[in-house]
Amino acid sequence: MKKLISISCIALLTIAAGCSKFLDKKPISTVSPNNYYNSESEVNSALAGVYAICGMEFMWGGRIPIRHNASTDESFYSVTNQLVGVWWFNYDASDPVVTEMWTYLYTGIERANMLLANIEKTQMDEAKKTAIVGETKFLRAWYYFTLVQYYGGVPLKTEPSSSVNNVDITRTPAADIYAFVEKEMKEAEGMVREVTDINTTERISKSTVRSALARVYLQWAGEPLKNTAKYQDARDIALKVVQSGVHELNPDYKQIYINECQDINDWKECIWETGNWGNNSDANRIGGRHGNENGVRCTSNNDQVIGYAYGFNSTTYKLYHLYEAGDLRRDWAISTYTLNSSGVKANIGATSIYNRNCAKWRREYELLRPLNKNYTPTNFPIIRYADVLLMLAEAENEVNGPAAALEYINMVRRRGYGKPVNVPDAEADLAGLDQLGFRQAIQDERSRELCFEGLRKMDLIRWGIYLTAMRDQAIEIKARASATYQYAALAADRVAERHLLYPIPAIEMSLNKLIQQNPGW
Repeated sequence: MKKLISISCIALLTIAAGCSKFLDKKPISTVSPNNYYNSESEVNSALAGVYAICGMEFMWGGRIPIRHNASTDESFYSVTNQLVGVWWFNYDASDPVVTEMWTYLYTGIERANMLLANIEKTQMDEAKKTAIVGETKFLRAWYYFTLVQYYGGVPLKTEPSSSVNNVDITRTPAADIYAFVEKEMKEAEGMVREVTDINTTERISKSTVRSALARVYLQWAGEPLKNTAKYQDARDIALKVVQSGVHELNPDYKQIYINECQDINDWKECIWETGNWGNNSDANRIGGRHGNENGVRCTSNNDQVIGYAYGFNSTTYKLYHLYEAGDLRRDWAISTYTLNSSGVKANIGATSIYNRNCAKWRREYELLRPLNKNYTPTNFPIIRYADVLLMLAEAENEVNGPAAALEYINMVRRRGYGKPVNVPDAEADLAGLDQLGFRQAIQDERSRELCFEGLRKMDLIRWGIYLTAMRDQAIEIKARASATYQYAALAADRVAERHLLYPIPAIEMSLNKLIQQNPGW
């Protein structure tokens, strides 16, 4: 996918340019669709444009996990120079981060719509064409799934923009958006290739589609729609991934993230990753922010030694103490040291919790030189096999109780303790839980395993406990944090019902006369 993206920079600008308010614009183009999409290379360039949204620093290449999901019960945004923004719950409909997410997701949707509308005229191998259609349909559905999670019901647009005069589009109810996402992903499942055929984490495989559908179903089953019948669907599709036999947990938890820093494809664990690459000093500019904004704090000024890192995401007392004795994940996920300008480590005191950063992606493992102060070649795991096992465990518990679900969660836990994943282990394994106790166990285990990966906020929302968790977080910070970190309670204190959804961006409200704002905004 990196190669696919790198050969298509000009095409992205000419056939699928984004704009500040995508829905009301005819795509800016110097190449008409009438004389494009005529060859396999042109179609691949267009497909790269659809994929490119995922790895952008404004999306999964940075903002979504690092800023949009910064304020939960497992992390806080440790920047104090300006206490505004979505991570401080101090924003409105004109906030640029709220607007950019909307804009780029709809840009990806427009690119997908244009490709799907024109690909049939392309003369190319039909099997390849079918796979591209499947990938495109999946990505369009994924972008709509992200929109419905963050904004609720949104305008559903499945044809390319054709006129600046047709700008007024009503919001489609959230339940109908979920139904569209399900339909598109199911269609895509039959079109895309097996991961064993593509041998990469950066393109959509059948495993990607099935894993994403499990996530869609769990979100659909929870708040606010509470379509609990979808737990069965989540169980069935996640089980399909597990029973395929092509995925397995990397036996070494930390190696997952070292691989991502070093561009090593581990598709057995990392089912889908962003395709970041380079130091953003080249023509392609597809570097991301992982390890830089959310890495171990480092003040390096030598681009040959170690990369600079801001440490914007810091841990909470709750997350740090959620790990039990023997769990090796804690001291990899959460920093135990900082680095000075020469790359020399300074250990953090045992009782200092709130000044510990996310440490999953560490710039000391990057191989590319020269290092860029603000960009990294590090991939981000949008979906991991461990997540699939935990989703399967959760859905199994909701459908049938914890009996079979225990093995799935225990596989993840055994790896966390450095034990063989398929061998029962007294230290790591959970046992004797009823359905309610297992729900709590899965909530805790998802935080231990998946912290800082951009999933916690939506997990808490679908479980219906986000507001409670944030109130508890404010109380905990006030009681336990030193004066230096009392500011972290400000965000948690501000959370209200309206923050369960972002506002529809102000520019969209001003141009689309049929759209209505979310409650409280």
